[in-house]
Amino acid sequence: MIANRLVAVGVVAAAVLAAGCDRAATSQLSPVGPSQSFARVTAAAASCKVDIGATVHPLPALHLLQAWLNISIQNAASSLNCGQVQSLQAKMSVVAEKLDQDPPNFDAACGASTALLNELQSLVRRGELATPTFPPPVPGGPTTVLAAAADLNQHWCDAAHGDLTGPRS
Repeated sequence: MIANRLVAVGVVAAAVLAAGCDRAATSQLSPVGPSQSFARVTAAAASCKVDIGATVHPLPALHLLQAWLNISIQNAASSLNCGQVQSLQAKMSVVAEKLDQDPPNFDAACGASTALLNELQSLVRRGELATPTFPPPVPGGPTTVLAAAADLNQHWCDAAHGDLTGPRS
């Protein structure tokens, strides 16, 4: 059920991404003093995004979470630096790696997605990560990156405890 909802959300996310939600990197060159840097790159540099890459097994919900996370990172209300984005990238990569195994390692995916969810909650609470609202793909579906991360975390942790069977994501 969750996977079906999130696959439908993928269509919405793909449409939003196709509309051009990516911001280009910008830099300013201004010599401000001999001991200070001459160049500054904004935190929204194009290289600062989450990309789990291709997976062997279909992981549509995880790829959707990645898309929503990148939209949230690129939102004008977000103020993440590249180090924070790389931290999110590392956690997403671990989740992808554990779900892409045969059989999926739901215990490890649960742990990694819990760490990811905790970091996302902290960033949102501090006002550093925007949470734009997406149209729900189905009634009751998640509408923000935080809600999607929590929904998937619950799904993978339920699977780790043997309470849920079904698709990887």
